[in-house]
Amino acid sequence: MLFFGSSLHGQGVAVVLSGGGSRGMAHIGVLKSLEENNIPIDYIAGTSIGAAVGALYASGYSIEEIEKLFESQDFDRWINSEIDPGYSFYYTKDEPDAGWIDLKLDFSNKYSKILPATIKTPIELDFGLMRIFAAASAVSNYNFDSLMIPFRCIAADIDSSRAVIIKNGSLANAVRASITFPFLFKPIQINGKLLFDGGMYNNFPVDIALDEFKPDVIIGSKVSGNYPQPDPDDVLSQIQNMLMTDTDFSLDTSKGILIEPQVEKVNLTDFSLYDEFIRTGYDETQKRMPEIKQKVKRVTELDKVNLRRVDFNAKKPLYRIDSIYIDGLNEKEKRYVYKTLIHKSKYPTLDEIKPDYFNLTASKKVKLSGIKMKYNSEVGKYDLYLKLKPANKFNLKFGGNISSRLANQAFVEINYNYLFQEAMRLKLNVYFGKFYTSVLFGGRFDFPGKIPVYVGGDVVYNQYDYFKSTIHFIEDITPSFLIQNDNYVRLFGGVPATNTGKLEVEFVGGLLDNKYYQNNIFSREDTADITKFNFLSTGLAWELNSLNKKQYASSGVLFRIAIGVVSGEEEFISGSKSHELANDATIGHNWFYFDLLWDNYFRQIGSVKFGFYGNLHLSNQSFFSNYTSSLLVAPACEPIPESKTLFLSNYRSYNYGAIGLKAIWELTRRFDIRGEVYLYQPYQQILRAEDNTGYFGGELENRYWMGSGALVYHTFIGPVSLSVNYFNNPEEKFFVALNIGYIIFNRRAIE
Repeated sequence: MLFFGSSLHGQGVAVVLSGGGSRGMAHIGVLKSLEENNIPIDYIAGTSIGAAVGALYASGYSIEEIEKLFESQDFDRWINSEIDPGYSFYYTKDEPDAGWIDLKLDFSNKYSKILPATIKTPIELDFGLMRIFAAASAVSNYNFDSLMIPFRCIAADIDSSRAVIIKNGSLANAVRASITFPFLFKPIQINGKLLFDGGMYNNFPVDIALDEFKPDVIIGSKVSGNYPQPDPDDVLSQIQNMLMTDTDFSLDTSKGILIEPQVEKVNLTDFSLYDEFIRTGYDETQKRMPEIKQKVKRVTELDKVNLRRVDFNAKKPLYRIDSIYIDGLNEKEKRYVYKTLIHKSKYPTLDEIKPDYFNLTASKKVKLSGIKMKYNSEVGKYDLYLKLKPANKFNLKFGGNISSRLANQAFVEINYNYLFQEAMRLKLNVYFGKFYTSVLFGGRFDFPGKIPVYVGGDVVYNQYDYFKSTIHFIEDITPSFLIQNDNYVRLFGGVPATNTGKLEVEFVGGLLDNKYYQNNIFSREDTADITKFNFLSTGLAWELNSLNKKQYASSGVLFRIAIGVVSGEEEFISGSKSHELANDATIGHNWFYFDLLWDNYFRQIGSVKFGFYGNLHLSNQSFFSNYTSSLLVAPACEPIPESKTLFLSNYRSYNYGAIGLKAIWELTRRFDIRGEVYLYQPYQQILRAEDNTGYFGGELENRYWMGSGALVYHTFIGPVSLSVNYFNNPEEKFFVALNIGYIIFNRRAIE
């Protein structure tokens, strides 16, 4: 009787999934093959990507659902620490600048706090994992033994230098800890311990499965190995060897089967070959199936597995939020968060609170240290727990542009942030270079609520020095040909208009102080003509912006409609070369304007993306006292970065339209080949009369092309570009330019 009872007792089968980054997609193929062949899966243990795949399966997700998750754009954003463009909350963003590096300064801590602790900020990853696993955690009452399949997750405690077995609590946090590769993602705290990737100390937890579950058979899926000896010339290999302890990847053949899918070695976060890896895992398991069936006599039909999955998933509570608890902020700071998050229904769903969560994180007023949902069985809803810190009070930006031509410049900016029940930000930035110099001091207040509102102001000094360095242009390049001084005070305020848009009103008071010569024949002893324009302007703009980069974008759309009025007085002072132009005390100028800009990138066709550009500017602006001063205050069409560094008279007019087409061939995630061509059509071109005054040419009489072809490599600090540019310019139509950084300036007084 004892003999037959032992023989009839069901075998316990544990599946162990190793770490290995993106190669862990092969685990999905392994599980798929086991399911199709009715091999029971009674327990799962996993490390890193193995923990992620194993937790999904243990939580009631089908193989098809797991595949779709890893193939989705959502997952691609999570692993690359990107935010869904639909949740970019454009109104929270500052004007684009030439910054490369943004350092957070925390003077209350050691100097090491100046440097970022991680490369990637996993804001959307943390929210996504919570959404995926919160309901399964609730059904299991936060006991991993009560999931659809009992599960163990392995993480690393670097304080004690040992592996940690996680078998209860938040499943989302357990998985998040296990996949946290050092310096790649921010670590997570569980029970007071700072946890990292479990692969650091146990990358193949066969021993954990044996100790925790006492299975009869273990089926192990291994897609990783120990790192080779470090290369003296390869810093990454040295860091990996310092961080990762060798793992025993062997498996007792009397106790189980080791499956080793032969997947290609790729970057940890390169999931582009997921289809191939899943297929490889499936095929390798199918080859080993006769051996598996020899060891596993018990059969679990797939229909029964699916019924158990349906039953488990049916118990998952709907995501309704009862209360929000905030840790790490004082009472005033908490009010800012509550006013950002809580202004919809009494018991918001996770979908309702998601936009406000991303709004909070996008604002950069607080730093997220942790997020989790816990089911409250007494009220039948979830409580949301946020662990937050105020953003660093100070941050410092460095950047600029290194150019083979005219636009060499350096950029530095310091910001001061203060959070109370509203949020305040002050900033001071400086650009300095031969072509462009600028100083900006500004501030902004953000008022959260059902309809957020922001107000602010800037004081700006800009100087553009359009110097020429070619010998044939002038013999003596001092003083410069054109110098524009652009000084103003701006007040602004706005509200969001959709997640990617804003409606903004502004009031500007400024002085344009332009110095120039009417021709290129002058010497050091000559004095330049001067035009001063004191003005007031007001404008209203509606703008949508989901572009993925501030320069050399390849996806998204920028759409802007602006209307406004400018009123001011011009004063002209003639220099030593312009005696024929009389000095006028003051000349009044008043004009209205309408500006439409549309910069749109479309879906990829084959290996190429296409974009469309359109710009329409209409106004009743009148001539200033002479031809050059009239051009200097005329709007310029500058869709190509290099065009912003040149004074191109053919592309300035009071009324014009421009259209363009772009093609971007993305060779890799970081490397583009770009081609752009534009047609500029002035309604009436501004021309020079013999007495150096301005007059209009014929209606639609002239039109001009411009174009650019560029190789662009997007580094983590900014773009490196080599471009060939064409402009219809009398001095130089074609030129080659190498730039490292951004050709971006503080905004002009009149734009």
